[in-house]
Amino acid sequence: MDILGSFSSTIIAVLGTILLVVIIHFVFRKTVESSKRWPYQRQFLVFLIVLVGLFMSIAFLPIHNEVKNQILSILGILLSAIIALSSTTLVSNAMAGLMLRVTGEFRGGDFIEVGTLVGRVTDLAIFHTEIQLINRDVVSLPNLYLVQQSVHVTRRDGTFINLAVSIGYTVSRVEVEEALLEASKKCGLTDGFVFIETFLDHAISYRLYGLLKESGERLSKLSELHKTVLDVFCERGIEIASPALNDRRELGKDSLYLPKVSSKNEKPNKETITAEKVAFDKADEAQSIEDLKQQLEKATKKLEGATKTAKEKLEKQIKVLEEEITKREEKKSEEA
Repeated sequence: MDILGSFSSTIIAVLGTILLVVIIHFVFRKTVESSKRWPYQRQFLVFLIVLVGLFMSIAFLPIHNEVKNQILSILGILLSAIIALSSTTLVSNAMAGLMLRVTGEFRGGDFIEVGTLVGRVTDLAIFHTEIQLINRDVVSLPNLYLVQQSVHVTRRDGTFINLAVSIGYTVSRVEVEEALLEASKKCGLTDGFVFIETFLDHAISYRLYGLLKESGERLSKLSELHKTVLDVFCERGIEIASPALNDRRELGKDSLYLPKVSSKNEKPNKETITAEKVAFDKADEAQSIEDLKQQLEKATKKLEGATKTAKEKLEKQIKVLEEEITKREEKKSEEA
């Protein structure tokens, strides 16, 4: 009994630490917003509690003060050495990961550009971020790199895609603008407009902008826009001198650089699969999980002030969403 009495403070400190960890785990598990949006804060908080509990347990040990001080000093030195040695890599990337999560600049499924890399986000981990490129390959970037670099994020609710062409001075500006806007409409783009960027030695540089509402189709739509511009300009007899036209030819002054008109019209294939569906399959799955989490968050907020009948429907909806999210995340982990 004397031994238990002498160790009672240490036992209480250990049990208190375990109890706090269990409570935090339970609270974050039940609170949807905390568990889904702030997973790393929970881990960091548990780590701090365990660390404080360890120091308190040692401080309450029924041993000589000098021995306690030596043990605490050794632990402090070890902890300082770990932080110092890993500060440039592990800790830096972890802090950068927390920063990216807190700022929420991009999430799973978003289209981003970092340096020369263009792709969609498939996973945001605490130490790295995974991006799927157009060739379906996956690139893992350290979070510290993303924090230090300029990241271009394509908006989900729509983005303007653009292309530049150079047209000779002999062609009317009005004609060029009409042709470019026609190509924009044929591609299904809205709110199109044309900028005259600069006067070159051989031509005028025009840039066409069009709003694409489905940002996930950005690459295929940009390619389609280039094709349509070529077709429209050929139909209208407008010669493209982009990026520079440098040629010697013995032709009449009315001759134009135009391809021969094909007798066969290109027929659209209804079964054609867009490049993004094949290239960004993993990113699409990450985006669908993020969308489900947003639906879950909205349903949970509505649950607070809902009526009894509405609460029952919302509770069923929340349960279905939670099951679907868990199922998809488990599948994603298995494939990884």
